[in-house]
Amino acid sequence: MKTFIASIMLLLTIALVCSPICLVWFALVSKYSVLVRIICFLFGLLLCRLVKPLSIITGKDLKYI
Repeated sequence: MKTFIASIMLLLTIALVCSPICLVWFALVSKYSVLVRIICFLFGLLLCRLVKPLSIITGKDLKYI
């Protein structure tokens, strides 16, 4: 049971770290309306500011993303 919970927590952590980058990328390449793309881009940037995924991935203290 501990292994299952640890696996779920690992997957949730990976999703939390990768989702801001994926949202920004989705906003840049999607074919939806401009309003949807702007909202996805801004929400992705907000999550990047809160989570700082590139700082977590690289292990360096990057100020912006």
